[in-house]
Amino acid sequence: PHYSDAVTELVLTEPFGPMAEKLRAKLAGSGREADVIEAPAENLPFDSDSFDTVVCTLMLCTVEDQAASLTEVARVLRPGGRLLFFEHVRAETPGLARAQDVLHGPWFAIGHGCHCNRDTVAAIERSELVLEDVQRAEMEGLAPIVKPTVAGAARLT
Repeated sequence: PHYSDAVTELVLTEPFGPMAEKLRAKLAGSGREADVIEAPAENLPFDSDSFDTVVCTLMLCTVEDQAASLTEVARVLRPGGRLLFFEHVRAETPGLARAQDVLHGPWFAIGHGCHCNRDTVAAIERSELVLEDVQRAEMEGLAPIVKPTVAGAARLT
């Protein structure tokens, strides 16, 4: 329901088989057509310049290699294409950032591979993508170490 009718083709990737199956089941009941592809973000099975837009939602914290994932995003985007993202990230306040560092190990184990202390904005800035917009916020109802979020857009020039 989060994609408008202007989206003519929707391709979803999920690296973990059981989660891909859950996604397919949810999709089947939605009335929306989309392809679900089992693939890690570091190795997308698509031709270069294939997509106008890539959307990352709470996944750049869990990918094994964030730089490789962003390189793949840039590869599959057409020139001028956009990355839209919503991610929880490293805190800007020193005390909470220290807590993220201290609790990273336990959180990684219980948070399904989440690196709660990643500076995702800096990773995007180091990539081939040009950051256009970043909005910082906090998600309510979560543990403090995963409350800091960013939403934004970057473009492949």
